[in-house]
Amino acid sequence: MERASALRLAGVAVLLGVAIDVVAPFLIYPRLVEPQPHLVYTLIDLLLLIGMLGARALTARATGPLGLAGFVLAILGVLLVRTSSAKVFGEASYMIASAVWSIGMVVWAVDLLRARVLRLAAGFWIAALVVGLAGLALKDHGPVAHMAKMTFLLGFAAVGVQLFKTRGDPA
Repeated sequence: MERASALRLAGVAVLLGVAIDVVAPFLIYPRLVEPQPHLVYTLIDLLLLIGMLGARALTARATGPLGLAGFVLAILGVLLVRTSSAKVFGEASYMIASAVWSIGMVVWAVDLLRARVLRLAAGFWIAALVVGLAGLALKDHGPVAHMAKMTFLLGFAAVGVQLFKTRGDPA
């Protein structure tokens, strides 16, 4: 498969993941019983992960070791989120896992900004961490936490659009 086609498919995947994550609380989760929602969570994270892989492929030449470290930390965060029900870190396992994912995305975002690539996505991921930390400081698990999640997803949507617009650049 041509590189540009693979990147465009990654863009479609991540946009689909964002769309499902946005509508699922209203249209999907109310119709499911445990453990079925976990299948949807896994699908969403898989689609976001495909977008992350596409973004890394698109920006690997422009970014450096910091970007790679952030990307790897973010991948670890995704894996920890998906296994958080095992409570490896106790009751706070999901919070720790999502923090690892978010911090990884921010470390990667810093290098994306330095390299002047995917700047909109990078800005959203940094903003999501800031909003999430504000929510944590305010002990808000409602509107502020939701705003942090939506900001995080906007970063993925920006990646999806950029990947979808990819043309036949040389590999």
